Amino acid sequence: MDNSSIEIITTGNELLSGITIDKNFNWLCESLFSLGAQVRFHQCISDNLDDLVKALNIAQKRSKFILFTGGLGPTDDDLTRESASQFFSRKLVLNKKIEKEIKLIFKKRNRPYSLINKKQAMFPEGAEIIQNPKGTAPGFCIKDKGSFFYFFPGVPSELRAMVQKSAFQKIKNLLVKEKNFFTSETLKVFGITESELAEKIKKIKSKNTFIGYRPHKFEIHLRIISTGKSKKISKNECLKIKLRLIKVLQKYIFTDKDMTLQEVIVNLLKKKKYTISFAESCTGGLISNLITNVPGSSSVFGLSFITYSNKSKNLVLKVSNKKLMEHGAVSKEVVSEMARGLNRISESNISVAVSGIAGPSGGSADKPVGTVYVSYLINKKISVKRYSFLGDRESIKLRTALEVLNHIRKNIL
Repeated sequence: MDNSSIEIITTGNELLSGITIDKNFNWLCESLFSLGAQVRFHQCISDNLDDLVKALNIAQKRSKFILFTGGLGPTDDDLTRESASQFFSRKLVLNKKIEKEIKLIFKKRNRPYSLINKKQAMFPEGAEIIQNPKGTAPGFCIKDKGSFFYFFPGVPSELRAMVQKSAFQKIKNLLVKEKNFFTSETLKVFGITESELAEKIKKIKSKNTFIGYRPHKFEIHLRIISTGKSKKISKNECLKIKLRLIKVLQKYIFTDKDMTLQEVIVNLLKKKKYTISFAESCTGGLISNLITNVPGSSSVFGLSFITYSNKSKNLVLKVSNKKLMEHGAVSKEVVSEMARGLNRISESNISVAVSGIAGPSGGSADKPVGTVYVSYLINKKISVKRYSFLGDRESIKLRTALEVLNHIRKNIL
């Protein structure tokens, strides 16, 4: 067993059925990492007594700290205290002081107290009680065979209030004692495949740093995790690797913060004091939607048209019927006219027009499904790009929207 290994056990049939998202696990991992600690194992267990006991047994063999969430309520399917009692061979004992406090909470809330709630005042003999300032179910801690077991309710607000002054404090003290700290940074990358990215950064290595890849909606998130004997050392190591990656990847990186691509675009537009407008066909307003989802985008967003039909392209943007007939709606000539027509109306610094074939039908030998033309009119200079995307209708639309945003980013930096 590692002297500082951490394991999280989350429990509940609702988690395993997909009805409820396991937010507690995500929050615990992020919070522990911010302390400089790293979770090594995770188990998600159903509301079954035998399975819960087995999970505790597995965790004890490999982990120093076990954080257990869920199953401390008053109902029959809340089996955490029973599993702890069985695993540690400690009988459940009523804590009359806790029962009195629970009764008082019910009285303050003007709710009747029933005997079923007595279960929440039962604890394995000798367990250390963890107070719950947000609810009626206290947690408890048991040290056994060198491992620390912390049991918390599954309600996120209650867990978060309780864990800070119990498990987190103990883990933090151990990290200081053992001098084993983690620091993490994330670089968000767009416009390059995972294999190309791996090739570019293959020489950037360090025995104290791990670099992980996380593909996410056509982006790649590079996670840099560095270790050190102090928080300062791990932080400096992480920064050193980060700067080397930035130097190699340059414009592929759109942020090192917890931001989306569209948030980066809006911030750049604000900085430049630019406005932007869109004429969208195959994307159906998706690009405009991404931009306007960003708070404060009203200061940079000009206007948007969804000119899906040829008729709307002609009536709104004044694209000639002749060009539509000769070249087709998905063409360099038509998107250029769309951008010019849009710019005459919007007078924005940036006017973008999009037309393509999202599928699954409508393609041809010359213009297969996934063909998209985009015209960019940036400060009166116009350019057109042809893209060829693969995937279903939804992914082609999203890929188009993100490629458009990334092109704008690179051209207004």
